[in-house]
Amino acid sequence: MDPALLGTASAFGLAASAGLNTTLPLLCVALLTRFGLIHLAAPYDALGSPVAIGVLALLAVVEFVGDKVPAVDTIVHAVQWPVASAAGAILFASQANLITRVSPEIALVVGLITAAGVHGARTATRPVVTGATMGTGNTALSLIEDGYSLALASTSALVPVVGFLLLILLVVAFALAVAFIIRGGRRIGRLFSRPAAPIAASTDRSAPAA
Repeated sequence: MDPALLGTASAFGLAASAGLNTTLPLLCVALLTRFGLIHLAAPYDALGSPVAIGVLALLAVVEFVGDKVPAVDTIVHAVQWPVASAAGAILFASQANLITRVSPEIALVVGLITAAGVHGARTATRPVVTGATMGTGNTALSLIEDGYSLALASTSALVPVVGFLLLILLVVAFALAVAFIIRGGRRIGRLFSRPAAPIAASTDRSAPAA
């Protein structure tokens, strides 16, 4: 397969994984770089430095814990939106050496938009799960997101074809989830827009006074 196509698949997969989890994909790429499994062009090769790996590992632990607490996770998602977008931009642009026809500036923008879109869909669906399960489903959903983010990042970096397939599945899953939310919102709207049933007038059956 054309290396440029593989590089494009890898870039989109890595950027999308940052939308699911901000720090895990960066840590994954940093470790793969550190152990020589992938090679990044400067300045992105700095991700493989011990200092960067240490900071990313600490941030990954903080994000992992914070994302498992109901209500707190919603705040974390809102605050992390620009951070996740930046992480996606960095991961996408780190593959620019494989995408020869895209300038680094465009790569940053595309990566930012990709990560922001995935993170936005994630942020929109989490409150629905919280409300439907009274918060009990948040931890399980967060673990699924973490696992999928790590799988998407690692396969996109090492086996781009598999990573691209995982990306397609992610897009389909979010599309179905958003469609379900919109449909549910319309049903609730129709329920509240129905006119109230008229109250039957009460009849006075008491006997007339003598």
